[in-house]
Amino acid sequence: MIISLENLRSGIDWWRASSWGMDIINSEYEGIYKARAPGLTQEWWDKTVDLLWAWKAIRSRKPPNTKAEIKKRGGGEQLARLSAIFASIRSSSNSEPDIVSVQWDDISELFEISFEIKCSDKKVGSPVFGSKMCHFIFPKVFPVIDNLATGIFDYEFYWRGMRDEWQRFPYKDEAIAYLSPSSS
Repeated sequence: MIISLENLRSGIDWWRASSWGMDIINSEYEGIYKARAPGLTQEWWDKTVDLLWAWKAIRSRKPPNTKAEIKKRGGGEQLARLSAIFASIRSSSNSEPDIVSVQWDDISELFEISFEIKCSDKKVGSPVFGSKMCHFIFPKVFPVIDNLATGIFDYEFYWRGMRDEWQRFPYKDEAIAYLSPSSS
């Protein structure tokens, strides 16, 4: 992945040409942070499954492909594991972690559990669900992937590449301004 202002603009143009909705800047983040504030609770999980559905992360021809199946697979023990990892990551930072302040080894288990809620086989499973679910946990750490748009199926490869590119990217202020709600 190469981050450039041109690639950013091309990606936004690609999104706008799709039928996936026009809320690119996404007004849902306030709700995401609010739902997550008390930790990864059952209430958080129920709201997150609704968001995963709305963000088309659950769609597929093969089960689990319903909200009920995903709620069941991600509840109980999985939710407890996610909650413990979330608390550990949060406690290791004085502020909201971001993609530059963490290493893959710090967050990989969170992604693996999220991935397994939807897919049981990495060789045929898509990273889309796991990336979106983790994005709802730590939006500044986990960029969402879409294999249709990127052609990439290995999330760790994608994440490491995005992290490295963002660290080297000299036009952060311009990109952030372009993505701000006032410019959309």
